[in-house]
Formats: sequence, C-alpha cells, structure tokens
Amino acid sequence: MNTASEGAGRELVVASDGSIPADQLARLGVAPGTHLRVVQTNPAGTLAGSLPDFPDLSWEDFERGSALATHELTSA
Repeated sequence: MNTASEGAGRELVVASDGSIPADQLARLGVAPGTHLRVVQTNPAGTLAGSLPDFPDLSWEDFERGSALATHELTSA
C-alpha cells in the first residue's frame, strides 16, 4: 500500500499512548503485522491553512468584534 503517491491521502489519529488504533488501520486494509513507513510531508512546525500575517489583536479589538457580532444577531 503506497498512500504517499495517492492524491486523496489518508488520515490517521494517533492515540494518547502514541499508538494508532487498529480499527483505523483495518479500514485501510492494513493487516496485523504489516510494516509501515511514516513519511513526513509537511515540515515540522507548519500548519496547512495557517495565517502567517494575521495581525495581533488587542482585547479591545476582540470586544469590538464581539459587540458587532452580538448586534448583528439581535437585529436580524
């Protein structure tokens, strides 16, 4: 199974103990005892869709945005 070349990719969630639950592997057709190789596709520390130029917001900015959102909901 070579998911690195597949366009859709697969998503597995690592459990709190560091393992990948067997049911997730079984859904992909991975049999017990299969050797897997993990290939990192994104450099550590980066997030897809992150906003690197997002401005720092002050508490006042947050309060103003919250008040505007509340006003829009109550006036609709």
